[in-house]
Amino acid sequence: MKTTLLVDGMAFVYRAFFAVPPMNNIAGVSTNAVFGFNLMLQRMINQVSPDYIAVLFDTPKPTFRHELFPEYKAHRPKMPPELSEQIPWIKELVRALNIPCLEYPGYEADDIIGTLAIMGAEKNVNVLIASADKDLCQLVNDKIAILSVTMKSMDVIDNAGVIDKFGVRPDQIVDYLTMVGDTADNVPGVKKVGCKTAKQLLNQLDSIDNIYSNLEELKPAVKNSFQEAADNINAYRNLIKIDCKVPVKEKFDDLIMREPDNDKYSKVTEYLGLKSPSRKKKVNIQPELF
Repeated sequence: MKTTLLVDGMAFVYRAFFAVPPMNNIAGVSTNAVFGFNLMLQRMINQVSPDYIAVLFDTPKPTFRHELFPEYKAHRPKMPPELSEQIPWIKELVRALNIPCLEYPGYEADDIIGTLAIMGAEKNVNVLIASADKDLCQLVNDKIAILSVTMKSMDVIDNAGVIDKFGVRPDQIVDYLTMVGDTADNVPGVKKVGCKTAKQLLNQLDSIDNIYSNLEELKPAVKNSFQEAADNINAYRNLIKIDCKVPVKEKFDDLIMREPDNDKYSKVTEYLGLKSPSRKKKVNIQPELF
């Protein structure tokens, strides 16, 4: 069966930036994020050997989630200038590899990933989503899995993996994160309901809707927390839920894995100094760590 690799671009951009010590090319352009991103992307491709591939990015434009909840992601620090100047080069590198580099203003990368993942599953293609974003676990099914990439390993999280990691099924992840909240995205969640309580409630009552239908079965403190959250619970759930109906213009065959444009790739990497042996020695990391 064929396989699709969908890469959460910004997740790996940030990971590369903070994992690799500062680097600059001869013109003074910061290159550590480009260097690390390239290593991780190439390693994923070598390990997965995908038939289809795309790298997805967010855009600065607000999404429906910001309209729904103005505080959404409001606490996130501004991107360091040393990183923001590397984003165009990372996208240029991806394009030089002949890999679709997709972004849609008004939608998050997660939404594009969800849309393409469903498209792939419907075509009976296995889909691997490379990301550390737990929200994406809601997409996991028999055809869709998460590729968890750390500095030292690469693991596939399937249905059983989601249950092992969170204690709930993939189709319960939205309700699980709605209850516990998501500090990364500034989603408050239900007060005093942590991971353990959320898991117990979902194992017992299956969903948030059933929890609200059976409030009398809850402990008084937990019952009170759900009553206080009642007016906002649906908004929180919509913040977590991935929109799998992004109006993408690409057809699935546009994601076919192609040979890189070696001339363009060489020009980009040579300008950035990524082929310099001395530069790599100065960084003092081993590529296999990625």
